[in-house]
Amino acid sequence: MSAPKLYQFTTAFAALALVTGCQTVESGLASGTVGEIPKNARETRGTTANESALDGLSIRETLLGQGKDENQLPVNKYLWRASLDVLSFLPLDTVDTFSGVISTDWGAAQGATNERVRATAYVRDRELSANSLTVSVFRETLSPTGVWQTAIVSPATAEQLKDAILTRARQLRIEDVDG
Repeated sequence: MSAPKLYQFTTAFAALALVTGCQTVESGLASGTVGEIPKNARETRGTTANESALDGLSIRETLLGQGKDENQLPVNKYLWRASLDVLSFLPLDTVDTFSGVISTDWGAAQGATNERVRATAYVRDRELSANSLTVSVFRETLSPTGVWQTAIVSPATAEQLKDAILTRARQLRIEDVDG
């Protein structure tokens, strides 16, 4: 993207964020939209342009001024909700339905004082399939000098998280069909 076009896009997005930022995350979530943040994670961050994306409105609909359909997300709603559910044990950092990214902040498991992890889930499209989801896990350990250092993460860890998200997404899909 050329510099002038990037500047125009950034300016348009900033104006859009300013306009949509007037609505709080809580009022958007009160409407019962599919991509809401779990209750235990709502207080982790302030209202941002990324969090205003939780109301399920795509960039195209926003720019064209079209009305929103609460059941229409730019990503698969079951994978999205399942990712939020499974990653809720960590504090949320970025939640962006426009790009399909859910990123957590650093967090530690109970009793693990010298280790912390963070995860990123990337929901790529509207299909409920394993190919639509990528999960990355990052780990740090505390050195004896008190500095956090990058540590190796077993590839099985990311696969286990991905499997947990896919399982939860299937459960949500079944509940939606049966209920």
